[in-house]
Amino acid sequence: MPFRRVIAELEKQAPEFVADCAKKGVRYSNVMPDIDDSESGQGRSWRSTLSTDNKSAAEDKLRKLGYQWQWLEENSLRVTTAVLPAIRETQNGLRVFFNQLIAAFRGWKDTRNAKQKSIRFGDDSEISTQAMVKAIHIGDELSFDIPWQSGDVALVDNFLVMHGRRPFEGQRRVLTSLIAD
Repeated sequence: MPFRRVIAELEKQAPEFVADCAKKGVRYSNVMPDIDDSESGQGRSWRSTLSTDNKSAAEDKLRKLGYQWQWLEENSLRVTTAVLPAIRETQNGLRVFFNQLIAAFRGWKDTRNAKQKSIRFGDDSEISTQAMVKAIHIGDELSFDIPWQSGDVALVDNFLVMHGRRPFEGQRRVLTSLIAD
């Protein structure tokens, strides 16, 4: 779904939310376990996420990213991003709802993470559940499934189109190629 359509609908239905997103930005927090947890949609360990088994090296990577962190019980790691833009403007002037708020609110839940704590505005104020419900509804209304056939390829511009996947049965195989502009 095009980000620009999402923001256009949000500006109609939740203008205060859009203004706060633009003004304050967003921060994401999550607790990463010591080892991968396949039972969780957000269950990658800090070791897998940061490609290291060394706490000092993990902290160095987090420091370079501007994250805040805290080591917790059971060798888990709570991380919080720096303030990130929730709305961006493309080179040709399009304003887009560019963030992971819907995915984080909808899917970042497990025994370690709660959606209300996983996403916040950049000033650490709470993002209202009502605003997120509207954003999710708009996202769902504008979503569509690609009717995949063998040999199909999809090119997705991550700055203009939100993408995801729905539950399915069978073996998942991901073949990706990233192209930098």
